[in-house]
Parts: sequence; C-alpha cells; structure tokens
Amino acid sequence: MGSKIYKNRKEAFVDFVKVSGANLLWQIGLAVIVLEFAFPTPDIVYDLKRLISPDFDLYCKTGNLVDFEMDFENKLRAIRREEVRSLEQYTNAKGPEAKFGGLI
Repeated sequence: MGSKIYKNRKEAFVDFVKVSGANLLWQIGLAVIVLEFAFPTPDIVYDLKRLISPDFDLYCKTGNLVDFEMDFENKLRAIRREEVRSLEQYTNAKGPEAKFGGLI
C-alpha cells in the first residue's frame, strides 16, 4: 500500500477521525466482550473456593468455623513417614533369598 496524500488538512482530519473512531469502537467492543466472558461469575468463584479449600467447604456445609491445628497435621505427617520407613526397613531386612524367591 502506498501512502495517501491529501489535498488539504480537512480531508486528512476527517480520515483521521474515521480511523480513530473505528479503532475506539473496536477496543470498546473488545473490552465489553472481555468483561462479559473472561471473568468468572460469583457462583463459579464460590464453587472453585469450595473445591480448593476444605475448610471453606466445611464452613459452607455446617456454618461453623474450623480451627486449623498445625500440630495435629504435623503428627499425621510424622505417622505416615514412620509407616513408610518401617515398611522400607521390613523390606530391606529380608535376605536376598527371600526377596528373589531363592534364586540367588
């Protein structure tokens, strides 16, 4: 495309207003579409919070606030680690014959 040379300033200004107006309308339309469809609605946000947070889900079901006990969570993790560790020790305590069915 070649450059367009205008006869006078008024013709250039009218063309500038047309292009700028079309651009402005396009951007406003795009903003309306983004606002309408890109942001989650409050009910979707509510459902996502219930999926992500077990405490919020329990609050929604019972209406009671739940206290988070870090000590209890740490004890559960320690028990699980101890179970895994004891299973590994039991597995490693067997001799090679017991592990491989007496083939060694």
